[in-house]
Amino acid sequence: MYEKDNRVIQEIKAGSEAALVDTYTLYRDEFMAWSVRHYSISDELAKDVFQDAIIDFYQNIQSGQLEVLNSSIKTYLFQIAKYKIINILKRDRRQTYLEDTKLINSESQDYMQDQEIKYKLEDITIAMSNLPADCQRLLKLYYFKEYDMPSIARELNYKNSDTAKSKKSVCMKKLMIELNKLSKILVL
Repeated sequence: MYEKDNRVIQEIKAGSEAALVDTYTLYRDEFMAWSVRHYSISDELAKDVFQDAIIDFYQNIQSGQLEVLNSSIKTYLFQIAKYKIINILKRDRRQTYLEDTKLINSESQDYMQDQEIKYKLEDITIAMSNLPADCQRLLKLYYFKEYDMPSIARELNYKNSDTAKSKKSVCMKKLMIELNKLSKILVL
């Protein structure tokens, strides 16, 4: 059913830049119109997100994670880009909330809060370094790179996003244990 799309994937895997450029050109304008209409984002952001989705698409092909599609290339690209937009919108909402909160605080409270945040970030960095490598990678993808669960599942070769969620939960418990150990050491 998706023979043409799977041929495009094979061409890209073989190094055809033209196939990648053609794919980008074929779906970019349609994605921009769709994302602006559905998510009320700027044309510039829509274009950036689609470019990132194309890069992910290319990397998934080159890494061997994507060899055969069970959907169309358009559906695959739109799905990647949709999750990127959702993550950006979530991040922007968090930043707006933090900015509003900072306006309420006095300068001295801001200073104290900044000092506490630095201290906590140092603790988190130390605790993270004590985690197994797979937990470190998963937590960094989720919290620092703001990947969604389907992207983490693809990146780390998990069965599906539910497996990634479960693994994240286990890793967070391990991180909490490490942070508790660290706080006990600091108290002593």
